[in-house]
Amino acid sequence: MTSDHRGGAPMPRPESPTVRRIMLGIRLRALRTRAGVTADDAARHIARTDSTISRMETGQSSVPARVLERLVELYGATPDEVAQLTELAKAARQRGWWQRYGEVLHPGFELYLGLEAEATEIDIYANEWVPGLLQTPEYARAIMSVEPRRPSDEEIQGRVEARLARQAILEGDEPVQYWAVLSEAVLRRIVGSPELMAEQLHALVARARQRNVKLQVLPFSCGAHPAVSGAFTLVTLDLGEAAVAEYAYVENRAGSVMMDKGPEIDIHKLTFDALRADALSPEQSVALIQKAAVELA
Repeated sequence: MTSDHRGGAPMPRPESPTVRRIMLGIRLRALRTRAGVTADDAARHIARTDSTISRMETGQSSVPARVLERLVELYGATPDEVAQLTELAKAARQRGWWQRYGEVLHPGFELYLGLEAEATEIDIYANEWVPGLLQTPEYARAIMSVEPRRPSDEEIQGRVEARLARQAILEGDEPVQYWAVLSEAVLRRIVGSPELMAEQLHALVARARQRNVKLQVLPFSCGAHPAVSGAFTLVTLDLGEAAVAEYAYVENRAGSVMMDKGPEIDIHKLTFDALRADALSPEQSVALIQKAAVELA
């Protein structure tokens, strides 16, 4: 996807501790490789297991200050490298804004939010509902209210607030580049009421006018398509120094799965490319969304 950032002095989004953890892990792995130290050797040096080294290097767990000190000593890091890693580790231990909503978020979703918060690109296919970053408060509330384990009004309110806070990444001087392919079913399913749904469709049209947002509709007429198995999200992070991290995220009724392996990412990217090719153009898609909104009036 081609980036189209707005002009003027950039205002970076708040740093995500999740992303700082990933960056720290990448640099630690690079230092270990440069030093010719195996994961087993590193683990023995800090009296941990090699799986601990793996979790730290993939950003799945934080690196305690004392452990970091011992690793950089083993790896022969320069004073400048030690200073940079120490700052990264400190930032990685901070709390993300989403953590104040931890009690009302689904288990495992905080990891995704940590990646989303600093994503440079997000590609998403939605087959049932409007994606969270594009939902109006009323639409979000209507969806949450029909979950099998009906959350309390307080839980719903907290989750709606968190969902709206997430949408800040679509705006500002350095917005995420967002590309969504929506099944036509997303437009036709009346959530809440015709009036509420029409308002949501108008909100989609407004978002589609942003330079960093592209919406396409996959019409019923396309028939069978490569994503019949369900919705998914691709997240791309620019980690600096020519490093890019990519993730595929899939939700289901029982939870969620975050994938970061090459073959897993590749199949989702190929699928998304095929969906974009089969879908209506952005201009045709906006026209169809507007037509669907008028039909609800």
